[in-house]
Amino acid sequence: MFREDISVHVSRWVQGDDTSFEAVFHYYRPRLLRYTFRYLRNDVAAEDLTTEVLVKIWQNRQSVSNTATFENYLFTIARNCLIKAWQKKVDFLLALDAGVEPADTARATDPVMYKELEQHYQESLATLPEQRRRIFLLHREQNLSYRQIAEHLKISPKTVENQIAASLKQLRTQLAQYLASIIV
Repeated sequence: MFREDISVHVSRWVQGDDTSFEAVFHYYRPRLLRYTFRYLRNDVAAEDLTTEVLVKIWQNRQSVSNTATFENYLFTIARNCLIKAWQKKVDFLLALDAGVEPADTARATDPVMYKELEQHYQESLATLPEQRRRIFLLHREQNLSYRQIAEHLKISPKTVENQIAASLKQLRTQLAQYLASIIV
């Protein structure tokens, strides 16, 4: 199918011809699968995300105002879905690190991505200043309260609170930069 042909199908579909969506679906689905697989490195996850993108397009066809830029719109939605998927994995890691067992089963469903994200998390943790990392690990790994850490290190509980907040901010920033670099 040629690019001009797909533009006609997109225009018809947006105007209410639901049968034209089949052509749009078959034209873009393989391209979306390749795009999502490139970042997810998992067939099932790529298939799920591609389906999610196509469902969103179907549900939001009223927002397609310019059929000439439909492809950009489609891949922008795919990119946003990828970012959201990676952010869920970051949140999953941070929850695990906080000692909370999240309901999400990212570790089991996508072990390669989980391992890669875990490795980057550990690298990011290593970049924290020594005292900040020590405070963070005492809280996260040994489950010490702010007061207990303050007594142990002979610092104020407010300093402990500030250091943990700074640690989380730095870790989130580094993980977000990492995710942006692999998705862009």
